[in-house]
Amino acid sequence: MSEKTFNRKFSDEQFFKIRDEEVLPQWETGKDIADLDECIAAAGELSRGKNHALGLKAAKDSGKHILIPQFGRALTEYMIEGITYVEGETDLVPDGTWTLYSDSYTRKNDYRSAAAGIERSRKEGMSMLNGWPVVNYGVEEARKITEATRLPIHFVTCDEDARLASEIVLAAGWTSNSVSSLQECIAHAKDIPLAEEIRLMQYNARLSGIYTEKGVPQCPWNPSHLTGYDSAGFHCFVHVSEALLAAEQGVKYQFLSHGLNMNLVQDIAMIRVTERLCYEYCRRFGYADVEFFTGSFPFLGAWAPGEEEANAMIAWNTIIPVMGGFPGVILKCQDEALATPTKEGMAKSVRLARHMLTLMSTQKLPDNDELRQEEAMIELEVRTLMEKCLEIGDGDIAIGLCAGVEAGWVDTMVTPWKHSNGKVLLVRDAENAVRYLETGDIPLPREVKDYHREKIAEREQRDGRQADFDMVVEDIQFASILP
Repeated sequence: MSEKTFNRKFSDEQFFKIRDEEVLPQWETGKDIADLDECIAAAGELSRGKNHALGLKAAKDSGKHILIPQFGRALTEYMIEGITYVEGETDLVPDGTWTLYSDSYTRKNDYRSAAAGIERSRKEGMSMLNGWPVVNYGVEEARKITEATRLPIHFVTCDEDARLASEIVLAAGWTSNSVSSLQECIAHAKDIPLAEEIRLMQYNARLSGIYTEKGVPQCPWNPSHLTGYDSAGFHCFVHVSEALLAAEQGVKYQFLSHGLNMNLVQDIAMIRVTERLCYEYCRRFGYADVEFFTGSFPFLGAWAPGEEEANAMIAWNTIIPVMGGFPGVILKCQDEALATPTKEGMAKSVRLARHMLTLMSTQKLPDNDELRQEEAMIELEVRTLMEKCLEIGDGDIAIGLCAGVEAGWVDTMVTPWKHSNGKVLLVRDAENAVRYLETGDIPLPREVKDYHREKIAEREQRDGRQADFDMVVEDIQFASILP
């Protein structure tokens, strides 16, 4: 393997060599999906009428919203029970889609431990894993889940190497995986170099591209969920850079899943700028036929343990995408502070969010000076960093991203990833927007630095104290500490 990873589309020879030698042999269930053409044909039938890309496109074109609950349990029967319960207890169908996730062992490719978790779950009569171990079960079990739901399914392919898991779920008629490299390094990795993670995710993206080319549209997620404590500009930069990587591999639809910081103006500005720049940079590099759909992922910081407080967060995280006019509304539930989502908790969240849609009707945040200024500052930050990375990569974003990480230009805080510079500090301003207290080696324009400093100064004046590391720590806990 080359030390560098380039932003170049895999040839058929490259793809199938990796598939046969690296991916399918990872676990015994790989042998059941050896014939890719058969997998694609079956997926086309199974996903008929419940396709992630087509559902999001319809919502975007009509100005509607798609509610996206999350779920994951150790046993297939628990998955089917939870899915059918939520669909039966809510009006999720047809304006909904599922995001289903695997367990932590599967995410780290530890399939033997996942197998032990399955057996223990059967013995104990309850889920002893924090997700569904897709690789252990294989394609036939995954197809049972497809058949049990009336909605499209996205699979959360978190962590470093989700290639076999992606192969299995796409062959089962799930119409969305994830194609994010920098996001996974920042959020879930410790040791893996970015160049290697890009290579792994290029496979996921090329797989999605092949399915789309053969008549089964795929809409993989291009997320910036990150750590839960990241600047709006960093979120946007992750999306735009990843958009180029996925588009090169033939991905024609991308769902931009933005982790919210929970400031209405800043989050809406972030998502608007992201969509605009994803289109612009893709057109610039020749990917004029890629379509983007925007959405929001609930705040990933510490979750409030009280039911009432959790409900307030669910409502607020619903209001933001609705006021911004973004079709995708991903949901958390009251269980999140203490456990993985239960079917009862997820059903409550769907009903709460659905009623928020009813109450708000077609309300949108009007254009205003504050919103325009926020968009301008985010856009200036992202353009500066994109151009630096493209310049050092001689037009290749994969090379530029890796060089940017090494130089400290690409940086955030509270990440487990050892390759991150870790010099950034973030605090909230007087209106709870996230601002740079320390920018480290990020090449921010002076105008952007001054803007963030001015916003922090407003909070300092309000609170009668100087912003410092203690404030950073306090702000990390701001949504979870009960009065």
